[in-house]
Amino acid sequence: MFALLTRPTARASLFVSLLVLSGGPALAEATAETDAIAVSDEALQQARLHFSNGVELLQADPPNYQDAYRQFALAYAKSGRSWKVAGNLGLCALKLERDGEALALYEQYLREGGSEVDESERSAIERELLLVRGNMTTVELSSPLEKTTVKVSRKGSSVPAQIYELERGGTTLGLRSGELTLTAEADGKTEVWTVIAGPEERRTHAFSFAPAQAPAPPAPVPSSDSKSGSGLRTTGYIVGGVGLAALVGGVVSGVLAKDAEGKASDRCIGTVCPEDAEGDFQSASDTATLANVLLISGGVLTATGVTFVILGSKKSSPEAARIELTPRLGAGSYGLFAHGQF
Repeated sequence: MFALLTRPTARASLFVSLLVLSGGPALAEATAETDAIAVSDEALQQARLHFSNGVELLQADPPNYQDAYRQFALAYAKSGRSWKVAGNLGLCALKLERDGEALALYEQYLREGGSEVDESERSAIERELLLVRGNMTTVELSSPLEKTTVKVSRKGSSVPAQIYELERGGTTLGLRSGELTLTAEADGKTEVWTVIAGPEERRTHAFSFAPAQAPAPPAPVPSSDSKSGSGLRTTGYIVGGVGLAALVGGVVSGVLAKDAEGKASDRCIGTVCPEDAEGDFQSASDTATLANVLLISGGVLTATGVTFVILGSKKSSPEAARIELTPRLGAGSYGLFAHGQF
């Protein structure tokens, strides 16, 4: 049978148990102590070796709880789930924040150990269980795929990520409360679930491994050509409007100049004019000059405005269109000539 020698460790509030070999009827007694689970001599021998390995890992500086957990888990399975292994496996589970496992293993250790568990050790474990229950959150997980593994990490914890295998129909995990990230993998697919779970809370999540939905296409953005064309048309309307106003002003000024010149001429006899008529002729000349300026500038502005409107309305780039404006002045005539291609 398993003979236990309990020794307190410097880094654990619980006890490390050392497994030693005993004589002849060991197998029968060990089998009776493990809920009648059949254990072969070979399996029992392997359990003792795994247990010893786990103890050495716990006694390392610093203790290697991750590898020790694996060794004790093997010893626990091969010994027929002996309560004498459950204590040390529960210690490692607690250090690795596998709180649900730690709770079940410690309860088995105290229940099946009975009077063989030292009273001081029992009291220490019971205090530890109060902390476990108070800080534990329960997470129910499920997956439609077989052989789904879940890697659990807690934000701010120095404990390495722990891996669990989900059972068909769902698995319930007892985890240390906090911000948890659970990464499920199955058949080459991965899904991540992040949750903030408080103490004594219960959360449920079903991994679906559904393909990620494609993001919605962004709203169409007006092209630079469209914006440029709209700006050209607006500018064309403004410039053309100013040009038309100038043309109107030029026509009105021209009419006034012609009228003033006619009235001044009526006061003359042939080419002889009174002295006070000179001011009328000068005023008519100034008005005519203003009319010419307004007509020329109005023509230029109107033609420019029309050009901008045309360029802004075409789908092709502005470089595809060309227009040339040529002012033309002559004796008794003036104007603006435009030629090019659109």
